Amino acid sequence: MSSLLFLLIVVLGDHLWVVANTISFSGCDDDQTSADTSALSKITSTGAMTFCFIQAIERGHGTTYGSILSAMRTAIRDAGGSGPDLGGGGVTSLLTMLVSGGSLSSGGFRQEPQLTACEPFDVYAKPFSL
Repeated sequence: MSSLLFLLIVVLGDHLWVVANTISFSGCDDDQTSADTSALSKITSTGAMTFCFIQAIERGHGTTYGSILSAMRTAIRDAGGSGPDLGGGGVTSLLTMLVSGGSLSSGGFRQEPQLTACEPFDVYAKPFSL
């Protein structure tokens, strides 16, 4: 599973603190397989979650954590509808699924980006920041 983790590290003198408000975007749920694909970039195989995250920011969906997550999920679903799967072809997907124990549904990988945090928050109200 690929993920982006945002946290704040503070260094004061000889002390290092990690602020406990951590938020993580991940490429898929625990029972899913995060895949590289060429279905998104149309040029080369790339990490689906990372590609969709960058695309969401570049297209102006980076106002809140929820808006980014929604844009990422939409991009994955749209790409899945335009081809056989997000895994790089039926044979590749089947082999990858068998080797990795991933899930194969309706001809392709199920992959839905997730958002996890150490404490609950309103994902559509909290502004996104790096």
